[in-house]
Amino acid sequence: MTLSRNDLGWSEYFEAQLDELDDALIPARIIGQHRREWDLGGLDGVERAVLAGRRWDPEKEAAPDEAQPTVGDWVAVRLPQDHGTRSPTAAPLQHAQAKPTGPPVIEHVFRRRTFLQRSSMARRGQRQTIVANVDTVFIVAAFAREDSHESVAKRSIHPRRLERYVTAVRNGGAQPVIVLNKSDLAPDCEKTAAALRERLKNIKVLTVSATSHHAMDELVATVRPQSTIGLVGLSGVGKSTIVNALLGSDVQKTSATRESDARGRHTTTHRELFSTPSGLLLIDTPGMREFALADVTPEDLLAFEDIAEQAQHCKFRNCRHQNEPGCAVQAAVLQGLFSEDRVENYRHLLDELEKKAKAEPRKRTQGAAKKSWNRKNRSARAHQRGGGDEEDW
Repeated sequence: MTLSRNDLGWSEYFEAQLDELDDALIPARIIGQHRREWDLGGLDGVERAVLAGRRWDPEKEAAPDEAQPTVGDWVAVRLPQDHGTRSPTAAPLQHAQAKPTGPPVIEHVFRRRTFLQRSSMARRGQRQTIVANVDTVFIVAAFAREDSHESVAKRSIHPRRLERYVTAVRNGGAQPVIVLNKSDLAPDCEKTAAALRERLKNIKVLTVSATSHHAMDELVATVRPQSTIGLVGLSGVGKSTIVNALLGSDVQKTSATRESDARGRHTTTHRELFSTPSGLLLIDTPGMREFALADVTPEDLLAFEDIAEQAQHCKFRNCRHQNEPGCAVQAAVLQGLFSEDRVENYRHLLDELEKKAKAEPRKRTQGAAKKSWNRKNRSARAHQRGGGDEEDW
């Protein structure tokens, strides 16, 4: 089925940006990502596109995650033989039946309405955008079997990890919903959900079973019709099974988790956008072993707004909320308003952000030095070939 731009969530927010671009460029949405190639929707069928070479320029000031699109992004593309028009938005764009001379080229990435980002340690702390332009993010965790080892149960539903996800989702402008999957494995699943609701106030927490379709209708009821939903979480929690249940067919491959440690294989190996029969747009993502916060300040720890507000009443402005006299946060813990574990997680995230802030100036200096070295290296190679700049060292 060919999806139009409207089917894929085109809105006035992006239409206003389109007016600023070259008339030859046509908007499309990224619905799949495969290393350095991207699947486009909203054209005359699904097209595999490449990125314009200038967007890979290492001298560009834009961060890599802004220069390169991710699933959910809207982009402007140049078609190889463009005889179509971009005016109709209620129906797929039609193009003349000419033999293409190459793949569509992504020339521009539209400003994102919302996003979910992390700091990737595999990329030396570089910011990585997981999904873009999503309305809601399902943060998926899963119950373990009742007879599972304690370490397995702790990995399955870890409140601190969920708070980290909630902080990142809200900081990017989307709405978080915590989905506790595999409820059929835990007779006391509602007790666990109730404890999370008490800890994560104002965040929806739902228990579902994607395999038995328990509470899946309730899950759909939490989102607006025709909205875009991203699914994130560890491998093996059942993200792809939830996608299949909402699609009504086994589109995504799934695999069982190991009972010894509740870890699943990475069945989903790339991000991809799907459309359900009801018009919902789902973005499935691979499992993530790490999730460091990206571009977050202490003021952005939105999963801890109540603790931050209480901290305003501490005696000392630089209170660490441990053993300092006059600590209003610790007083609230004694009164049962906050759990000690939640406050400890808040302190841990504050320390993480403080260390990262101290490291940023050093990274910028190293990055500038690397760019300078690269420029000199290219100049030297060009000079050896008998051309190019003759820049002095």
